[in-house]
Amino acid sequence: MENDTRSNLIAIATQLFATKGFAAVSVRELTVAAQINVSAISYYFNGKEGLYQAVLEEQLSPILETLQAAQSQNSLSPTERLTFYADQIARIHAQRPFLARFIQSEIINPTDYGGPIIESHLAQAFRFIDTALQDGIATGEFRAYLDCTYATISLAGILNFYFIARPLIRKLLPLAEHPHSEPQYTAHAFRVYLYGIMNSSSK
Repeated sequence: MENDTRSNLIAIATQLFATKGFAAVSVRELTVAAQINVSAISYYFNGKEGLYQAVLEEQLSPILETLQAAQSQNSLSPTERLTFYADQIARIHAQRPFLARFIQSEIINPTDYGGPIIESHLAQAFRFIDTALQDGIATGEFRAYLDCTYATISLAGILNFYFIARPLIRKLLPLAEHPHSEPQYTAHAFRVYLYGIMNSSSK
């Protein structure tokens, strides 16, 4: 029962925080939507701030699971690691349509409660990409002159921009009308990126 109440609060708070922003959502609004007593938020999360942090952790947890899964498979080549990561990011965004909103909001206007969480998770993702790129250079898979910092930023942008800009893209481009456009976009964009960083002898 307690787990059900906690999970229900996180689910309801996710939509409210994503659509209205942290500051615009009141404790009363949360409790009315969840049909619970006001004290429940304090009991489970020590207040609205704790609930917001729990929402962000739940939204971001699959990214850390993806990084851990990729890192645990020692047999994967740098290219295979990046390919696995790109595939999983597309899946995560599809399963969590509000994730891009939270990331965008906390990057542009970080809160004291959410900013550090987003920063910590993104830093781990950036380190994963950077390490794979450096390993790829060392093994000869990737171009020797590749700037890993720029290449890391590029891949992060390629994989996430579509989902952040999705509302506008759906208005401007027929791509978004296709039921499989999102995974297809990610696969296509990653292939283009990979072609650009691969050593000519590895293509």
